[in-house]
Amino acid sequence: MNSLMAIVPVKPLAEAKTRLAGVLDENERVALAKKLLERTLLKLTRARGIARVVVISRDETVLKIARQHGAWSIVETHADLNHALEQATRVCIANGARSVLIVPVDLPRVRVRDIEKIIALGNAAPSMVIAPAQRDGGTNALLVNPAGALPYQFGEDSFAKHCAAARGAGLKILRYDSDTVAFDLDLPEDWKLEIGSWKLEVGN
Repeated sequence: MNSLMAIVPVKPLAEAKTRLAGVLDENERVALAKKLLERTLLKLTRARGIARVVVISRDETVLKIARQHGAWSIVETHADLNHALEQATRVCIANGARSVLIVPVDLPRVRVRDIEKIIALGNAAPSMVIAPAQRDGGTNALLVNPAGALPYQFGEDSFAKHCAAARGAGLKILRYDSDTVAFDLDLPEDWKLEIGSWKLEVGN
């Protein structure tokens, strides 16, 4: 049976959502970042097919929240996202993971069934399941089976770079298209679309 672990990389809370500074003050951004993390962890723990959820961060508050939700916490040793994901992947492999699913915290509309569909798509190795962002050529979710089969390429044009890396590694590329996964909460215009879901929570 495939043992899949989900990796959630999280920035320090004080650095989160800085592009929302025009619409949220620092305390509100920190509160929003916490709520996004908590929502993500709840959805991952409810999804079938995940053996363990792993959070990697340099922020002890983030790691404490992770542990409160039953996730493993890893102290990030590199500020670079891709290096941090490589670090977390090594820990997962050392603890028996055969595949890994990368899920960022800024996907407010992602559903449990999205997660389960991505897992089902990537059940057979060697494969990569990738969910594109709605803009900027980004990657909003990534499943790699087997774990460690390709170098992470998060950053500018990561969707195309991940696909190229998968082809180079001989992985079957499976694309998961979903409006709920493609939407990420990053810019002021995104916040305007989501404010109804968060106005009672931010600042609490």
